[in-house]
Amino acid sequence: MSPRPNIARQRPAPGTQSRGVSLCRALSKLGLCSRKQAELLVAEGRVRVAGKIVRNGSMRVDPGRDRIEVDGRRVAAERKVYLMLNKPRGLVTTRDDPQDRGTVYDCLAGL
Repeated sequence: MSPRPNIARQRPAPGTQSRGVSLCRALSKLGLCSRKQAELLVAEGRVRVAGKIVRNGSMRVDPGRDRIEVDGRRVAAERKVYLMLNKPRGLVTTRDDPQDRGTVYDCLAGL
């Protein structure tokens, strides 16, 4: 049995690693469409990144920094708001209660 050749693994040089995610994944995560639909949009030339038409769905983008447009409209993540509530006794946590009891959503009515 001959010894295995010593092949060093190639690693990218520091600072040259791709940032972000693929364009199709970004469009999907931003809630615009599925990845398959994103591939079609890109192939049809309907997607721009930083003002330039992109035809490569695997192009790396940073959705938080890059300006992504589909059919001339900017695609951006919706701002999410998270609330924490110490549920008062007697309220239920359902959105719609058929027994007409008070729900935690009643506490949020003034927000």
